[in-house]
Amino acid sequence: MKKVIIFSVVLILATSAVVTSQPFSATIILYPGCGSQFAYGQKVCGELSLSDDAWVTRWVEDLNGTIWYHWGTRYYTAGTHSLCGYMGLPIGVHIMKIHAVRVSDGALADSQCEYTVCCGYSVFIPHKPTCSCEKVVFTASVDKTQATPGDYITVIVTVSNNMAPECTKKIDAGHLQIDWGILGGNTSPLEKDTGVSPGETRTVLEEKHLIPPVPEGVYNVVISYSDSECTWVDYTSISVKLETAGSLEIVSYPEVVNVDEDAGIKLLVRNQSQKQANFTLSVKAPPKIHVPVTEYAINLPQAGYQEVNVRFTPEEVGTYVITVDLMSGGASMGTVSISVKVEKPLSGQMEVVYKPETVLVNESALIIMRVVNPGQYDTVYQIGAAGLDVQIPTIPELFVPGQQSREGEIFITPLKEGVHEVVFRLEAEGQLMDSKQISFTAKKETRISFLIPVIIGGLAVVAAAYLILRKRHP
Repeated sequence: MKKVIIFSVVLILATSAVVTSQPFSATIILYPGCGSQFAYGQKVCGELSLSDDAWVTRWVEDLNGTIWYHWGTRYYTAGTHSLCGYMGLPIGVHIMKIHAVRVSDGALADSQCEYTVCCGYSVFIPHKPTCSCEKVVFTASVDKTQATPGDYITVIVTVSNNMAPECTKKIDAGHLQIDWGILGGNTSPLEKDTGVSPGETRTVLEEKHLIPPVPEGVYNVVISYSDSECTWVDYTSISVKLETAGSLEIVSYPEVVNVDEDAGIKLLVRNQSQKQANFTLSVKAPPKIHVPVTEYAINLPQAGYQEVNVRFTPEEVGTYVITVDLMSGGASMGTVSISVKVEKPLSGQMEVVYKPETVLVNESALIIMRVVNPGQYDTVYQIGAAGLDVQIPTIPELFVPGQQSREGEIFITPLKEGVHEVVFRLEAEGQLMDSKQISFTAKKETRISFLIPVIIGGLAVVAAAYLILRKRHP
C-alpha cells in the first residue's frame, strides 16, 4: 500500500513537471504564404496560431526596423485566429512580427512573416497618372496620451495632400476604420465623404471616445483607410492610468498605557484601487514616545487589505497624540490621530503589623500598618480609615521608595462599647491599591474596679489589728 502511495505521488509530480515544461509556440502566416509578393492596396488574409492562451503584440517593420503598422497587444485564446487587411506603404519588403507571452507562466514565443509589397496599380490612382498615394500623408493622434477609465479622449485623423494640383483626394465615408482593441472594438465613425485638395492639410475626423474599465497599461489604437485608390494605416498610443485610492482605519489601540510599557496601535490599510498599489504608512509621535519603526512599505493587490501593528513605548507620564499618515505616489490617502494617556505603573500592598484586641472606650489605641511598594517607582501612598463610632485622626501620607516597605502608626479611639470594625484603604494617585479590615472590642471602665484595691487593703489592716490584739489578750 505504501509503495502504491509513493508511486502515485511521484507520478503526480512527474506529470506536473511535464505540464509546466510544455513548449509554447506562436506563428503568423499570410496567404498564400510568407515570401509572397502583394500589390499595394490588395486585400490579404492570414492566420495567427497559438498553442496556449497568450497576450500577443503584432506589428509590421521595413528592412530598416522602422515600424509602419502596429496593432497593439491583444489577448488571444489557444488555437487559430484569422486576420485580414490591405497592403499599404512603403513599397518594398515588409516584415510582420508577433511577440507572444503565455498567460499561465509568462513563457515567450516570437514569429515573423516576410513579404513584398510591389508596384500595384493602386500606388498610382487609376486614370490619374500624376497622382500617387505616396504623396498623401495620413496621420492619427489623440488629444491626450494619458487617461483613466471614465475619461473621454478624441482621436484626430489628418490628411495632407501633397499631390499635383489636379489630384484632389476624396476620403470616403465608411472606409475609415478605427480599431480600439479592448478599449472599444472596431468603429467606422466617418459619416460623410470629405475631399482634400492638393496642398491642403485637413482634419477629416475627430472622434470622441470613452475609455472603459480596463487594466492599467499602454494601448495602441489602429486607424486605417482603404478604398480602390489608396490604403493607409497609422496608429497612436494611449497610456491608461488607474487612480490609486486607499483607506486607513483604526482597529484597536490602548487608551491608557504605563510608562515603559510596550504597546501597539492596530491599523487596517485597504487598497480601494482597481489595480495593485504601493502605499507608505508614516508614524509621527512626540519625543517622549519611542516608536521603533516609523515607516511601513505596503504593497496590496486590487481590493486587498493588510493589518499593521504600530509599536510604541512611552517614556514619561502625560497625554500624547500619535499621528499616522497613509501615502501613495506622494498623495495622501488618509490620516488618523490617536490620543494615548500615559501613567505610572502603580502598585502597593498593606499588612497589619499590630492591632489591639481590647480597647477602653474613649482611650486611644495604636495600630501599626506596613505598606509594601513592589513597583520600581518611588510612590507616595495615602491611607484612609473608616469605622462606626470610632474616632480616627487624619493619617499622614507615607513615602515608600520602589521595592521597599515602610511602617505607619495609626491611632484609633472607640466612642462606644462593643465590637468595632475599621476598614483601611491604601491609595496612590487616586487609585486603590489595597484594603484591610480589623476588628477589636471596646470596654467601658467601671468605678468598682477602683474600690477593689482599697477594700482589700482595709481588710488586710483589720485582719492585722485583730491578730495583734489576740496575742496580747490570750
